[in-house]
Amino acid sequence: MSDLFSELKTNLGDLVKMAEPLSAHTNFKIGGPAKYFFVARSTNELTRAIQVADELKLPFLILGGGSNILVSDKGFDGLVIEARNNQWSIEGELVNSDAGVNLGFLVQKVIAGGLSGLEPLVAVPGTVGGAVYGNAGIPQIKNGFIGDWIKEVVVCRDDKVIHLKKAECEFGYRQSIFKRNRDVILQVVFELKKGEVKESQELMKKYIDARRNQPYNVPSSGCIFMNSAITNADEVRTKFAGEEKIEEFIQKGQLPSSWLIDRAGLKGKAIGGAQVSDKHANYIVNVGGAKAEDVVILISFIKQQVRDQFGIQLQDEVRYIGF
Repeated sequence: MSDLFSELKTNLGDLVKMAEPLSAHTNFKIGGPAKYFFVARSTNELTRAIQVADELKLPFLILGGGSNILVSDKGFDGLVIEARNNQWSIEGELVNSDAGVNLGFLVQKVIAGGLSGLEPLVAVPGTVGGAVYGNAGIPQIKNGFIGDWIKEVVVCRDDKVIHLKKAECEFGYRQSIFKRNRDVILQVVFELKKGEVKESQELMKKYIDARRNQPYNVPSSGCIFMNSAITNADEVRTKFAGEEKIEEFIQKGQLPSSWLIDRAGLKGKAIGGAQVSDKHANYIVNVGGAKAEDVVILISFIKQQVRDQFGIQLQDEVRYIGF
């Protein structure tokens, strides 16, 4: 037994594991082993695990619901902390949630409690913390991002608990300050508005139905690429002359990556066990035995094809771990 493993068990308990396969903890079902693995079942346990990793100078990774990530076939040479802190409460129009709460579950609970605002997030996979990290949501609608409804985020920074106001989180399209620093999201406070339960339930149904073409029945990380911002409408009109959806895209300010990949003729393209979904082209699915290397090669091929055909450089939304 290694000295580090003994230290971890002494500080965090017997639930610390060695060589835990991360393929069992990601939506892609891909990834090598974590050198050390620990499930934090409360915010105190999560904070303590971070402090212990820092004390031992051990690299650590916070894992939420396992979406939007691709883990290397080599795994992660450090401590993976799975955030399973799952307490939440409603106080008037404020919702307090631990980072490990399932996002879809929370959306349904706050709507049942008569609050509105989070309906567009009902079908977004993963945890609250992961959604805040990547500012998940629907860019085509007003206040469609999770960051639009945040009042405060509680983080662990340099072993201290810090409270950040919304403006300090620097939310943007699929962006937040948490992608650029080492803050670990512990808890989130949402400020919602009163709503009609029936109306909110209808809205939820609408957003769930809109995602039915997404391949939830096979392993994937979610969308692989961000949509591409339209900075020159005339150039886009010229480049895609005759395409019926172009004016709609220009109005929304983005070219959907799924549309570009589909138009490039890449639906169904496979490398090893990784395949561009034939349902939604911005998904790469694991059709059986896919390796991280297969996904990386396929991502590179998609980028090259879209760049060569349309002169557009796709930007990754998926987060790479252990590469």
